[in-house]
Amino acid sequence: MIKIGRPNVHDAPSWYPYFFNLTTGNDLIEALRENQQHMLDLINAIPVSAEDYKYAENKWTIKQVFIHIADEERYYAYKAFCYARQVDVDLEASSPGEDYAKDFNTANRTLKDICAELLTVREATISLFSSMTGEMLDFKFPDKTAYTARSLGWMAVGHSLHHCNQVREKYFPQLLNY
Repeated sequence: MIKIGRPNVHDAPSWYPYFFNLTTGNDLIEALRENQQHMLDLINAIPVSAEDYKYAENKWTIKQVFIHIADEERYYAYKAFCYARQVDVDLEASSPGEDYAKDFNTANRTLKDICAELLTVREATISLFSSMTGEMLDFKFPDKTAYTARSLGWMAVGHSLHHCNQVREKYFPQLLNY
């Protein structure tokens, strides 16, 4: 297994560097594992009574936030898989995060169940990236939006950190009074 260094900011759309800058370290697999533990610690700090809490009207519940993280990670991993295999698919047709968020099915799920799913998705992401070569990580299609598997892997970490930070900053202060 090779060390997967940080992405080139030019190998991603203009909004990705915000997420890259949330990440630390110089090895993607290590960053994925550290972020996995970070998510687990955060989820374990949330009382069962607060799983359906949302900090404002028209905002997601805590359970919805973590389902969103898992859904987006699936999307980034699939896109990275396609780029690594040099399969050209149009994944820019819509904003998947908004489409996937239409029905979270949280009424029938617990945060513990969602956490198990999130861990399964993360382990699959780690397995996928662990098998990639340098050429697979950095392949780009000419004349297409700049992406590489490497940039998508780091995006998965940054995206998760962004939402975990949101939970800590916007949900936790109000949970004290919940």
